[in-house]
Amino acid sequence: MSYRAARLAVIVLSALIILALIGLVGGGVWKLSGHKSSHAAAASAEVFVLPAGATVVSSGVQPGRLVLHLKVKGADEIDIVDLDDGHLVARIVAAPPPAAK
Repeated sequence: MSYRAARLAVIVLSALIILALIGLVGGGVWKLSGHKSSHAAAASAEVFVLPAGATVVSSGVQPGRLVLHLKVKGADEIDIVDLDDGHLVARIVAAPPPAAK
């Protein structure tokens, strides 16, 4: 490889490293300044509300999540709620027990 080609490669790679560092610093400033993504803003509009007639059987906390075991109309239900913005992450509903014959 000639001296010119090596010098050009060093210049191009240095420019890419500088652009990457600018992007990294810019992204850090953007995140620390409190800007939220459009997905997070849309999700925060829906706040979790207990279903009508629900009874909390138990609750637990995992990192960033609230796990609720509910009894709704005789059926068991597990609701997982995000603690950052209060939206429902998942709902697992068990079928009600069969009626006695």
